Amino acid sequence: MKMIDKVMNELQKQGFLPQREDVGIAFKYQMAGYLFLADKTDDDYFSLYIPYFFEVDEENKADVLEAMNAINNDVKVVKLVINDGYVWACFEEKLPENANIEDILLYSIVTLYVSRQQFYEKLKEV
Repeated sequence: MKMIDKVMNELQKQGFLPQREDVGIAFKYQMAGYLFLADKTDDDYFSLYIPYFFEVDEENKADVLEAMNAINNDVKVVKLVINDGYVWACFEEKLPENANIEDILLYSIVTLYVSRQQFYEKLKEV
């Protein structure tokens, strides 16, 4: 079974309301929008994001980078990046064929959410 199908099945099983998109699966958790991007060349690649959650401009860029760096140093497996002028929280991992998607999916959802919240807290400090 392809990773996108495993993720869709597990999200539905956990009570989420996932929607298939052209690029993957979109769903919400705690008012945050999530995006699972399907990798058509690698069925075992797991990539979940909270995209576009904070806009970056010239005035806030230095503070944003400092807050992102703090999170990237503190939180394991999550990285914050800037894409298209917005901060994204990313959880990406090459999984073995028999990986327990239930544990990985729930862990990634919560870890991304916490990293986003920590980003906002760090941004207040800088």
